[in-house]
Amino acid sequence: MDKTEKIEKLDHYVIKTLENLPAWKYPEQKIKKSNLNIFMGSGDAANTAKIFAQILGGHALNVCNYQTFFGNGPDRESDVYILNASGGKDGLKMAQWLTENGWQPKLLTNNPEPPAGKFLKAQDVFIFPAIIEPPTYNISTYASMIYWLLNEDLGTIKNTINELKIPDLRKYKFIFFMVQDKYETIGRMATRKIAETLANLGANGCGYSNAVHGMLIQPNQDRLVFCLNCKYEGPGDSYELNIDSFLGSLLCILYIIGKNQTDQDSENILKNYFDNAKKQGWEFNKIW
Repeated sequence: MDKTEKIEKLDHYVIKTLENLPAWKYPEQKIKKSNLNIFMGSGDAANTAKIFAQILGGHALNVCNYQTFFGNGPDRESDVYILNASGGKDGLKMAQWLTENGWQPKLLTNNPEPPAGKFLKAQDVFIFPAIIEPPTYNISTYASMIYWLLNEDLGTIKNTINELKIPDLRKYKFIFFMVQDKYETIGRMATRKIAETLANLGANGCGYSNAVHGMLIQPNQDRLVFCLNCKYEGPGDSYELNIDSFLGSLLCILYIIGKNQTDQDSENILKNYFDNAKKQGWEFNKIW
């Protein structure tokens, strides 16, 4: 996507993703449930890896800690999975480092020609469908992986989105995502997407059981407490979203963020992303 091209908001891609999810073809391979599974990634791929580990067992790692984890001698019978939409960037570095250290990782990616593929066997690369999206969005990419994993009801998700009351996030300076413990990772994904997408707005969040340990006892008129499948009874404003679905809760929150996104937010992404990619030395190849 060209730096000067005007891009649609997150909500547009949420709807487009929902339209495509039931029609796409997915990898036939299935991952066995095991405490020897190791899932890893960076950014929201790392968060998606946490969901995989939560459902299928094992460990979830990110780009900051995987070398330390493997340096401590995990079981050599472990099945290692790298989640990375582009199959490049940190996914490339992970694949290279793991193979050089005697591991045979598998890759879950949306790129049919992933740069990381040169370190992997062809049968160890799982290609997931996706649509072309602007930088940082990664809606269809990880949605397709989560849908493949859980096969959650899309009709319920669509109905919930259609009935959403959209909060004005710009009324606040800070959004705190207080989420049902089961969905703590969704709260972390929401926090990250605020940082990536909405200028001049801070965010944080965690599971309900951790949040009630003092994180919200101070009054803050500039804060919105965004509640996912739980209630907040402390000081200040709150908003409630109730949907018992990993994919549904994620897509609803992304839709809400998109409805609060401005053209300037979008311009900021295109202006700064490619410069950062160059500084990091990221490789992509042609992406789906």
